[in-house]
Order: sequence, then C-alpha cells, then structure tokens
Amino acid sequence: MKKTAIKPIFQIFILGGIFSVLVAGNCNKNDDVPLPQIGGYNNSNEVGALNLKAYWPLDGNGTESKSGTAPTSSAGVTYAAGGVKGQAGTFANGYIYFASAVGGALTSNQPFTVSAWVQAANNQIPGGTPPANNHPYQYFQLARPAQLFGNVNLLIEAGQYVIASDTLTLKSVYSDAGGLQDNINNYGLAGTEYKVVKKGGTGQWIHVVTTYNPAGGTGAQSIFRIYADSALVSNINFENRGANSFVYTPHEVIIGGWYNNIPGKTVTADTWTTAFTGKIDEIRVWNKLLTQAEINALYQLGKAGR
Repeated sequence: MKKTAIKPIFQIFILGGIFSVLVAGNCNKNDDVPLPQIGGYNNSNEVGALNLKAYWPLDGNGTESKSGTAPTSSAGVTYAAGGVKGQAGTFANGYIYFASAVGGALTSNQPFTVSAWVQAANNQIPGGTPPANNHPYQYFQLARPAQLFGNVNLLIEAGQYVIASDTLTLKSVYSDAGGLQDNINNYGLAGTEYKVVKKGGTGQWIHVVTTYNPAGGTGAQSIFRIYADSALVSNINFENRGANSFVYTPHEVIIGGWYNNIPGKTVTADTWTTAFTGKIDEIRVWNKLLTQAEINALYQLGKAGR
C-alpha cells in the first residue's frame, strides 16, 4: 500500500518540475514582447511612410536607402556609433554629393517636409570679420545644378553667435519663380515672434524639421516653418510667403556642403560657403506636409532610438 501511495506523488513532483521549467523558459522570452507605440507608431520609418521620397540613415555609409544610390563623391566624412539610430555621419569640413535626383523628384507648388538630426557648434570668432571667420553651415540641399542655392536649403547660421554660446540659429530656404524665400528662428521678440534653440555647442542632438504648405494661409498663401525638437521655432512674421510658391527644377543632393566645396563644381567666389563640421543623422524627405502630431512622434521615436 505504501508503494502504491508513493508512486503518484513522485510522478506529480516530476511533472511539476517539468511544468516549472517550461513556464520559466517562456517568461524569459522578452525579445518577442513588442515595445509600446509612440504616437501610434512603432518606429520612425512608419511616419509618413507612403509619402517618403528619400531617406539617408547615414549608418556606415552615405547611401540613400530607398533607391540604394551611393554618393557620387564625398570628403571629410566618417561613420561611427553614437547616432540617433545606430551610426551617424561625422563631418570634418566635409560633404556628401549625389549628381542625380536621388529618391525621386518633388513637384512645384506641392507640400514638402524635410527632417534631420544635427549636432553643430557656433563658429563666430570674437572680433572676427565675416565671411572668412564667421560662416553658416548647410546640412542639406536639394541642389540646382550649377547654382549656389537649390530647391531646398537647410542651414545652421553658426556664425551668428560666438563659439562659447549655446544659442543656435536655424534657417531654411526654398526657391520660387524669381528667387528665394526663407524663414529663421531669429529677429524680433524671443519667445513671442520666434523661439530660441538652446543647443549650439552643447554636444546634443537637435531634431530639425522644415515644412512647406502651399495653401496654408488665405487663398494661395504659402506657409514655411521650422521646428526644433518638435516645437515651432521659426519667426511667425516670416512664415507667410504669400503667392511666392515653391518652384522645383531637377535636383542633385548635397549633404553638409555647397557646390563650391565640390572639386570642379565651384559656382561663386564666396568664401563663406564652407563645408559642414559636426554630425548629421537620419535625413528624410516627404512630398507631404507632416502634421504636428507626426513631427512630435518622429522626435520622440528618435529620442528612443527607434
């Protein structure tokens, strides 16, 4: 009787041990648990995905990922860990150049958005005289062949503040039928007409988004804005460009430089057109106007490395 009573108890112990091992094994499979969404998205690639025209992750090389197009030439650029996602491009008076319309064309008078993560310090030398010492950096350009300014030009006016200053000035420019239209986070009353960006020279990443809306105002008024870390920072007095709508011409691409920096491509004698020094990561171009919610999600996803 004792043997028959012990046998089922022993079997229960064995089965219980096996069950415990199986449960413990399943509980440790944390890699299969999805991360919570941010703004309704799992990662940055999902934001505006249907309208994404071009994407440069700058992860190990300068290739545009949607088309698989490698740069025509580059100089002064290395790739290393420490980017917003994976690696980033580190520019030491450097640039990346594409001699073709990488990522597909935009069209005239259409909405567009350009997003990038950048790190850059101010370069104004106290007592220095522009343009030799105090100069802007251009971190992205949809270039017009043989012209200094392109369809879209995104700049950091690094020469506006001395090297030790943490205040960064952002500027964006687009081409219209007769010239250029711009906006900037400077001039006027800080906090009311524009917002100050406290990132220059601090070694921090800043997420910069430029948007163009051809019908953002009354009638055909074009609205041109700059966002930094998801906040609107551009001057509200400059955002309404009236009937001066965006005009597209077939483009090339320059990341971190000007035509004047590319051997054999010099178009002006301007000495202030120096190549970029700092870091650039995660450049995207859309043929749509990103909403405030999408811009905020993109920023938060980038901060999370997603």
